[in-house]
Amino acid sequence: MESSESTASFLEDAKQHNQWWDGETGSPSDLTEVTELEPRSDVVNCLKQLDREHDGETDGLVYPIYGPTGIGKTTLLLQIVAALLREDTVAFDPSHRDLELVGSIDPRQVLYIPLEDSLYHLEPSEDAMAALGNVVDYFYTHIAPRTGRKFILLDDVGALRLEGEEKQQLLDLIDDDTSLVVTGIVESEVDMEEVTGSDEVQVKWARPMLPMKFIDTVQHGVYNKSVFEDVDSDLASIVETHRTTSFDEDNSLISDVRNNLSDATALPDAIEALEDLHYNVLSEADRDGLHEAARRYLQKGGLFQRVPDYSVNNELVHSHFLLYLYKELAQYESIKNPENLHRLASLAASRAGQELKYTDISERLGVDRRTVDTYLSLLDEGLSVSESHDYSLQRYRRTRLYLRNPRHVVLLSQRQEHFGFESYEPTGRLNHDFEYKLARTVGFDHAKRLAYQVEDDFEGEDPQVEYCETEAGTVDYVLRNDELVLPLVLSYHPHTGESTSIASEFDPSVGKHPQEDGEDLIDLEYQAPFRFIVTDSLPKDLVKSESLVIEKDGWKLCYLPYWLFLLIC
Repeated sequence: MESSESTASFLEDAKQHNQWWDGETGSPSDLTEVTELEPRSDVVNCLKQLDREHDGETDGLVYPIYGPTGIGKTTLLLQIVAALLREDTVAFDPSHRDLELVGSIDPRQVLYIPLEDSLYHLEPSEDAMAALGNVVDYFYTHIAPRTGRKFILLDDVGALRLEGEEKQQLLDLIDDDTSLVVTGIVESEVDMEEVTGSDEVQVKWARPMLPMKFIDTVQHGVYNKSVFEDVDSDLASIVETHRTTSFDEDNSLISDVRNNLSDATALPDAIEALEDLHYNVLSEADRDGLHEAARRYLQKGGLFQRVPDYSVNNELVHSHFLLYLYKELAQYESIKNPENLHRLASLAASRAGQELKYTDISERLGVDRRTVDTYLSLLDEGLSVSESHDYSLQRYRRTRLYLRNPRHVVLLSQRQEHFGFESYEPTGRLNHDFEYKLARTVGFDHAKRLAYQVEDDFEGEDPQVEYCETEAGTVDYVLRNDELVLPLVLSYHPHTGESTSIASEFDPSVGKHPQEDGEDLIDLEYQAPFRFIVTDSLPKDLVKSESLVIEKDGWKLCYLPYWLFLLIC
């Protein structure tokens, strides 16, 4: 068991990490630093959930977040702390939605513990939990007011090495009047929905933290003025207004699109909202600016550049990713050969979206198929590499691999492939093939996010993005919700030739999907009333007629500008 000396050291360390408890010290430097950074939508989403429970009378709340090393989980937690605390401690409001709890919380109602930085991982699991329990008890009895909701934020919960039902000990720590936010590296590390005792508190499903979406980068204005030099409107405000109903329910077109994708009868409403947004809300200059911004997004990726020197920044991103593969993921799943995770990630970079045989992957790594499945499952749970499978097959002999961060595609590929993309800004060197590879990777990543809207009953399971081969070529992304199928063909230079034929030849009836409890296929009559071409060059006749849709025999073909597709994801 832990010693009293060890207990005291954890208490003292907690005080150092929560200097806002001492009102005379002013705003701690680590909070001041994070308030200067643009908040992600993850911060706002968490604050909105915490705000709903902010009446001091509800049950306890658990809000889990997971994501890879370097993605910004610690920054997110500190920004949440900064947003909660009273304005006389630190002024920071990332929400712009008049949330009641923002800037209103007594500093003594907030406890933040970075578990690994505080060296909890040096203790046996039982002792680490006991030490954490002592700190939380001290917070309740000596720091926090007797009334009012408390907020506990635990970073790097994997340092406690809790498995299965041991997670109940975390739930036992919190009172009814407490919101607990925890972060970890993979979903299973922070998921507590099935833990005994979870019915006594509100346990939210684990939120993945991925590179910033394209829409977030537009809203936060990360692109230099040259991208939007001819734009007179405030695109950031337009995007923020139309992505949510919080501002104006009658002018939330992005939200309208997303909310009408899971029902065949509502799809025409989604298409109407797309056309309204494209032609009526956004000007031609807006559209041109967003087209260029989407190309810049491929180059920048969804992570902010930490230092001005791109080579140093590349090294930081590369080091974080390798640390995540070799230390965090490999240790979590007891992988004996972590270099194979690295090799699979590099394979996903060099063969982005290309069909690969599992037998070839096994031979390349020198392991059997079961081990390959273990590797890929871990990489997918770790939000690093995801698979796409053939929509028309029940048993998979092939797969397509996609990295979830486009910057990793650059850093894990050969220079002769990615030349011109080493920097985070355009270099003037043309490399259309690699730009297409990035567009395909980013398209998959954003389709994966959109799948949560299409598959409206996923119940915490990760929705799939499939592909389908036709005689004319590949339908790159297939999303579905029960019988409704949304096929999306990527038409991006220099690969634009057969997109119309591919969409025409797609047959939704070839879908084969087994039931969860056996080998039998799900008996569904798949339908695809709309088929989509995601393109970097919208046909001129559609622009002239201010439409995105072409009527076909029994179905409709909808063209989506690449930037517009990213915007609705």
